[in-house]
Amino acid sequence: MSASDHSAPSAFDDIFADAIDRASASVVSVRARKRIPSTGTVWGADGGAFVVTASHAVEQEEEITVVIGSGAGPGASGESLPATLLGRDYNTDLAVLQVEDLPAPPIAERAATRIGHPVYAIGRPFGSIAATFGSVTAIAPVPVSTVEAPLLIAAEVTPLPGFSGGPLIDSTGAAHGINTSGLIRSGILLSSGRGFVTIPAVQVSAVVADIVRYGHVRFGWIGVGVKPVPLPDEVRPELGEQASGLMVTEVKPESPAREHLAIGDTLVRMGDGNHPLMDVGDLQSLLGSQQIGTPTPITFLRNGALQTTEITPIERPERHRC
Repeated sequence: MSASDHSAPSAFDDIFADAIDRASASVVSVRARKRIPSTGTVWGADGGAFVVTASHAVEQEEEITVVIGSGAGPGASGESLPATLLGRDYNTDLAVLQVEDLPAPPIAERAATRIGHPVYAIGRPFGSIAATFGSVTAIAPVPVSTVEAPLLIAAEVTPLPGFSGGPLIDSTGAAHGINTSGLIRSGILLSSGRGFVTIPAVQVSAVVADIVRYGHVRFGWIGVGVKPVPLPDEVRPELGEQASGLMVTEVKPESPAREHLAIGDTLVRMGDGNHPLMDVGDLQSLLGSQQIGTPTPITFLRNGALQTTEITPIERPERHRC
């Protein structure tokens, strides 16, 4: 084997280099704070293209600029464009920017994520693309009840300064989600220990769609207070392996639940997919924007018998949760 054979890139090397080239067209630099700029990712919603970045990196709400990169190579910094903050979601640490006449680079397809997938984190804080390689190590429910995102992705990739707001991509260049270090500061810890986590693409799309359409993220509300309780043994055979439900401790006046549920009922399933309700996070994650105004079946236990009702969630008042 000659010396030139040793230096030639492998097919595996080229696969990921090509993926970074493809994804880099959708990755920009965001200048919205005095210190290190952050990264932004072009994301589609309502037929348009917007820039998603990390909310914690948007420290000023005026005089924001976005630098459109012209490629993945060194010095591939392009045009600087003014941006407007459309809105932000502190729960997922995402902010959405509008840029007039934003070039329409290919927007990466969203990918299904599995533990073990090899992935790259991409950033462009200083104009040219940077990337770090690793693999998905965890896909876990958010362990902090104040955050609405049902899942987060942890990957063994090393975050470089300014990487928040950039995408996590696979070998095709498809985006699995948006990276952020902001949720770590809120106490959300996953197994990566690397300093940031990834908001899944499906959650990013929901946040972007709501902010573009309404200026904020909407959540459904049925107007109940609940707490987890064990289910009686006699109903377990009908519910598979589900061992707990949510006992209703309060029903708000003038709420959608007031004519359907009572204190002491135990909620066990919800939605057309018959999703189990075992803790408060299960109920919160099912009360998304898409449920507002949609009649939603809820199965509950009352006086030892399972019953089903249909409740239509409304937009959640600011001071309430479920």
